[in-house]
Amino acid sequence: MHLVYIDESKDEKFCVYSALAIPVDQWREYLSKIQTFRKKLKESDGIYVKKEMHAWKFVSGRGKISSRYVSKKRRCQIFRETLELIANLDGVRLFNACFPRNEELTAFERLVTRIDRTMREWGSHALLILDTGNEGTFRKLVRRMHRYNPIPSQYGSWENGNVTKNIPLKRIVEDPFFHRSEDSYFIQLVDFCAYALLRKENPTQKSAKCGVGEAFDVLHPILVYEASKKDDLGIIRPL
Repeated sequence: MHLVYIDESKDEKFCVYSALAIPVDQWREYLSKIQTFRKKLKESDGIYVKKEMHAWKFVSGRGKISSRYVSKKRRCQIFRETLELIANLDGVRLFNACFPRNEELTAFERLVTRIDRTMREWGSHALLILDTGNEGTFRKLVRRMHRYNPIPSQYGSWENGNVTKNIPLKRIVEDPFFHRSEDSYFIQLVDFCAYALLRKENPTQKSAKCGVGEAFDVLHPILVYEASKKDDLGIIRPL
C-alpha cells in the first residue's frame, strides 16, 4: 500500500503535477526524518517548525518564515536541501506530469491513470492525498475514472480499431483524501518537487539565477521513469 501525496504548480504557460508515493509501512519513519530536518532549519536559520513552506513564496522571499532574516540566496539553498532530503528517502518514488496551463484536469487524469497502472506493476494499492481546494472537482473526476476511464492509444488506435479504450482504475482505493498543506509536511514536500519541475520547464530570470530549475536534477534517483517511455525523465506529457 502506498500513500500518494499530490500537488500542483503552475504559471501562465504550464501546469505541473507531482505525486510522491510513500510505502505506508515507512510513513512514520519518513515523518520523523522530516521533523528532524525542520528542527535543524529552526536551529540554523530560525525557520519556524510549524510554518508552511510553500515553494514559490519560499524562494521568492515572501512570508515571515523565521525569527530572523533569511536571504533569497539562503532560501534557494534550503530549497535544494529539501529536495535532497526527499531524494534520500529510500523507497519513495516521484511521478510527474507537465501540460499546458489550460489542460489541468487532463494532466491530473493522466497522472492518476499512470499511478494506478504502476501500482498494478508494483503489486500495491494507492490512497491519494491532495491539498484542499477543488475537492468536489477532483472527487467527482476520480469517481468517474473508477467506472469510465477512456485511454487513447499511443499508436493511434487499439486492437479493436477504437481510438480509446475504457480502462477503469483498479488500484486507487477510496475517494481522494484532502489535507491542508499547512498541516502536512508531505504535501509541502511534493509542492517543492512540482515547483522545481515547473521552473525547469519554464525558467524565469530569477529562478535561473538561484538554480531553482537545476535543483530538479537532485530528484532523478526517485523518478518513476517508466511513467512515460517517451520522456527521458518519465514525465507524463500530452500525447
